[in-house]
Amino acid sequence: MPERRPLRVVHTSDVHLGAYTGSADGKWAERRDLMETAFSRVIDLAIATNADALVIAGDFFDNARVDERTVMFAAHQIARFPGQSFLLPGNHDPMDPGGIYWRFDMEAVAKRLTIVRDHAGAMLEPEGLDLVLWGRAYIDSDWHFKPLQGLPERLDSRWHIALAHGHFVREDGEMHRSLLIRESEIEAAAGHWDYMAFGHWEPHADVSTGGVTAVYSGAPMPLSDANRKAGWAAVVDFDESGVNWRLHRVDPRSVEGDG
Repeated sequence: MPERRPLRVVHTSDVHLGAYTGSADGKWAERRDLMETAFSRVIDLAIATNADALVIAGDFFDNARVDERTVMFAAHQIARFPGQSFLLPGNHDPMDPGGIYWRFDMEAVAKRLTIVRDHAGAMLEPEGLDLVLWGRAYIDSDWHFKPLQGLPERLDSRWHIALAHGHFVREDGEMHRSLLIRESEIEAAAGHWDYMAFGHWEPHADVSTGGVTAVYSGAPMPLSDANRKAGWAAVVDFDESGVNWRLHRVDPRSVEGDG
């Protein structure tokens, strides 16, 4: 088996840029600014840690009505990162016709950004990295959407990262959930997928199972202060020792530090 080069990835999700744009209340305008600052800190983290790639696991934008200023802010922030970026749409920013990712050409501004657009699932093989990524773009018309449905087997010895935006449930759990990610689906990926970058939950969570490392990075800053387990981004290292990750605090109201 050919030796694969080490890889460093920054994983974020549920950024919800453009939230509360319909509110004239000053406190929500302040929170929107803080949420933008939190994402800029994710980019700062990716730059400071010399990451090779940035992955955004859904709900990057809060809704389909987000304005051009917010989208261009996001694109210019991603463009600051010299590595490659990969963005998976979620249930708040779906890949429906006429949606955000069709109305605005983010990839024209952020030249190293790839948006996952295929609803059936797409395999990405970025040039210059020993990396394979896979993800399914959510669309609103698919009421039975399963984020990991159709996850393929391993291609070769390169590092394999699966992106998914959904709700993890253990086999004895609430199987009625929408955007269902079953524990058994993660276990079935053992030996094929090295890391699963999840989004949909604002709090960070480690749902690794069956020998597969599967992590919710958590939101850089929560939509509400009722959620006290957000405010993070994950730095994930892939090398001869395996897959190792650590959290970094990016909430601009918080003291700098690792998880």
